[in-house]
Amino acid sequence: MCNAVLASIYLTHRRGDLYPEPEKFGPERFLERQFSPYEFIPFGGGSRRCLGMVLAQFEMKIILATILTNARLSLSNQSPDLVPVRRGALLAPEANFTMLKA
Repeated sequence: MCNAVLASIYLTHRRGDLYPEPEKFGPERFLERQFSPYEFIPFGGGSRRCLGMVLAQFEMKIILATILTNARLSLSNQSPDLVPVRRGALLAPEANFTMLKA
């Protein structure tokens, strides 16, 4: 018999005591305070973190900087009820989620 205890990234990121209005899209919350590695764990936590974390974050910064300096984006669907959906172990926007160059 194998017993294992795992952190649930999905549940951690929906804790109301850590994230006020956790179901609401609010990226500015990350500007308001610094979260510990055990409060925000997109790449896993503890000693078994994703090996690609540093590269993924670096690529994300380069790509976002390139896009945001060359284009102004807006949602094509202004629906306020855009919710993430599970895709395997990840969360992603709904299938009909699109952005337009404004």
